[in-house]
Amino acid sequence: MAFLFGLIMFICCTPALLIAYVQLYPKRWTEKKLIFGVKNRKEYKEGETTAEVEQIVEKYCSWGKRIVIAGCVIAGLLLLLHGMALQTTAWTAFFMLAFLMINIPYILGNREMKALKRRLGLVSESGVSLVDLSNAGAVHALKPAAIWAPSICATLLVAVALLMDLHVIPLKNGITGDRFEMTMAMAVFWLCDLLFLALSYVFDGLKNEVISTDRDVNANYNRAKKKNMADYFVVYAWVMVAYMAAMMVSYVLLPSEMLDMISVLVFTLSVMLAVVLFVMRQKKIEARYEKEMTLLADDDDHWIAGMFYYNPKDKRLNVEKRVGVGGTVNMAHPVGKLLALFLAFSIIVTVQSVVWIGQMESTPIRLSAQEDRLVCHQLKDDYVIPFAEITSVEWGEDVHSLRMTRNSGVGMDTLLKGNFTVDGEGGCKVFLAPQGKAYIRVKTVNGPTYYVSGASAEETKEVYDVLLSGR
Repeated sequence: MAFLFGLIMFICCTPALLIAYVQLYPKRWTEKKLIFGVKNRKEYKEGETTAEVEQIVEKYCSWGKRIVIAGCVIAGLLLLLHGMALQTTAWTAFFMLAFLMINIPYILGNREMKALKRRLGLVSESGVSLVDLSNAGAVHALKPAAIWAPSICATLLVAVALLMDLHVIPLKNGITGDRFEMTMAMAVFWLCDLLFLALSYVFDGLKNEVISTDRDVNANYNRAKKKNMADYFVVYAWVMVAYMAAMMVSYVLLPSEMLDMISVLVFTLSVMLAVVLFVMRQKKIEARYEKEMTLLADDDDHWIAGMFYYNPKDKRLNVEKRVGVGGTVNMAHPVGKLLALFLAFSIIVTVQSVVWIGQMESTPIRLSAQEDRLVCHQLKDDYVIPFAEITSVEWGEDVHSLRMTRNSGVGMDTLLKGNFTVDGEGGCKVFLAPQGKAYIRVKTVNGPTYYVSGASAEETKEVYDVLLSGR
């Protein structure tokens, strides 16, 4: 299971690093409209300045290439790690560090290009915004029916999951519990689908970029870019719907964590293929119109590190990105500031989640009989079961003989905790250390069935004896 997870992360990270390199670092800088986020001007292609720019480009492109190679090698080595928690922690840390490192040469290149621009006495045309009034607001490529169809299908899948969890649609195997696991799982992807639905309209409505005095060139260029973006959103939405359907079928007909991981692997491969095709088409579009780019807004001073747009005088929220494809937000806009805060919050939460996973992996579980109750503790009291509610207690020799499917909670090599389906019975509460093998099956009055153990077989046996004699 851990290897499959690592393979999924490898498939995500390595192509993403390669794509980032292609987007960030110019191969033939003389033909590009931007060099490390700075507008490419004719002065850079004259006399000794050409050699200086060439040196800057070669240096930082070389740095970026080395980072990609090192990242791919490290990603391959991470596949050798054992344990789900260790894999999760290592891959999360690698993902954040790798994409920080791949941007550093770009940021340094941006700084050197701005310094060169100042030495040459070139001044940005601050406040100048190019607008093609003949095409303003007229170029769109998104077809509403194409993007709304998968969203409607995703909504129907959420509705079906809810009916299952409410037992309106009966299931013979009885795997649905009382905590709406299936509905919540479907709802997460449904919300992602709604987010992409909104983003598809945002990017389709971006201000048209002006690259030429020829209005037909401007219209065709923007239409081609927006169609590529719209096609990507549509493909992604359908891939997500297919994954939701596969997840529901697996949940209902053949619950299996292995099948779930295989489904995630197929989903990841599909998304990465869509991203690769999207980037390839975008590169072809840029190559097709490179010679037509005679007009470009010169607002270098408003781009922090060539990546983040900050212009208090610009009332737009969305602007065309200078690196990569698509759009970004004006961080000087009130909504842009809120989004920046949300991004910072997300990073903090991610780091805290990694720390929490590490704590879960390293903290042993404790099973104890205290006065009139059974207590399952790890970091906190996860389950407290009064003796009065216990109807039967059974001893189990080998936890690995149980057929368990995790519906929610934690599933590690060293810890199983949460809401599981066990031997076809849904809604079971699990608190187990698999390495101890022995477990206790506890049934309660009008409540769930618990499968619990201590950190060792000895601890589990001690509590079992207390339960037999003390109830």
